[in-house]
Amino acid sequence: MARYIQRIALLGKERWIGWEIDGVGTEIPGLILADEMPEEELRARGVKEFRPMPFESFLGLGAVTSAAPGDLLEQDIEYRLDALLVGMERIRSRGVTNVSRSLLLGFFGDERQLGHPRVQSRFREWEQDGRVKVVGADDCYLRILGRLA
Repeated sequence: MARYIQRIALLGKERWIGWEIDGVGTEIPGLILADEMPEEELRARGVKEFRPMPFESFLGLGAVTSAAPGDLLEQDIEYRLDALLVGMERIRSRGVTNVSRSLLLGFFGDERQLGHPRVQSRFREWEQDGRVKVVGADDCYLRILGRLA
């Protein structure tokens, strides 16, 4: 479980929120890793607690935390693909096999990013390995066929 803080500005006021995300522990755009942050600094920002964020919600956070629409950097694509693989393994472990286009769009940002050659290449690689079937439908863009990670 990794702890993060996130700055939110509403109606001209700034507020900091604490999150605990299972299965993550690296830097995330839009969030600040707070595992090593002193308690005094957290309190100064007004963070009193860390709320659990399900990993599936974290996957959808990708588009929200992007600073501006545009092309993802290569390292962002790789990070999101690796995180997606972990997330899909969690989905599979619950007995669910369909990964919707909306989940993928929420994670990658838009159709252009979902269609990025690196993303599509990784999907084909997973398909050749027998991990997924690329269906391409709205309700089932990827069908999980077996163990992913």
